[in-house]
Amino acid sequence: MRIFYVLFLLFGLSLQVFGADEKNEPASQADSPKLNADGSIAIIPYNAKQQQKMERIGKEVDDYHAAINEKLKFLNFEKKIKDSRYGQVSYAREIHLPYEQRYVMHSRYVMKLKGGGGAEGGGFSLDELALWSRKSLTQKGKEPVTTYRELKNPAGGGVKGLVLSVRTVTVADDKTLTFELEKIQSPWERLKLATAYRDRLREVSRSIDRYINSKGAIEARELSETILEVTISGDFQEP
Repeated sequence: MRIFYVLFLLFGLSLQVFGADEKNEPASQADSPKLNADGSIAIIPYNAKQQQKMERIGKEVDDYHAAINEKLKFLNFEKKIKDSRYGQVSYAREIHLPYEQRYVMHSRYVMKLKGGGGAEGGGFSLDELALWSRKSLTQKGKEPVTTYRELKNPAGGGVKGLVLSVRTVTVADDKTLTFELEKIQSPWERLKLATAYRDRLREVSRSIDRYINSKGAIEARELSETILEVTISGDFQEP
């Protein structure tokens, strides 16, 4: 009786997995490699849920791009746009985790803009955004290794043009790997890359907001201090 129950349970589980495939839903995140007729590795298509999530991420990316376009008017007014480009850098951070090698991380982003001229607000709009980082190994007694990563995407079209480049430089070698979103085999990896760009894009938009807010706060504080000084005076008398 116990054996019959176990067999029945295994049969039920197999039906659930088969049903998940029939509904175009993933049974797990482990995608089996597939080959094209010529022997090359095939691109695994999205299932229904993955497709919906990718479309949602693409819409969010377009919304962030549109929000950044609105902020370009302020950056142009402040004369922060140089040669149709604008960017920010982060402080260098030394990372030293337990049982891990020590390294220094630098990061920045650069926006390539189009338009400009004499249009109101500068007429600039986002053409391409590149997120850049440099990771340099600083562990004593280890071969120096520097890794450059660039994640860039053109404005418009969600994340379809997303490209990740990884350059690794050692004493003996200098090689670069390039990953285009649309050519990555696994849909899970495509989703992770798109999500990473969406999250970093949110940080870019917020960094510009912080600059705008700080600019307003500084002007308000300077005006308040000036008004206070005007209200303070001694007794007037004939010179």
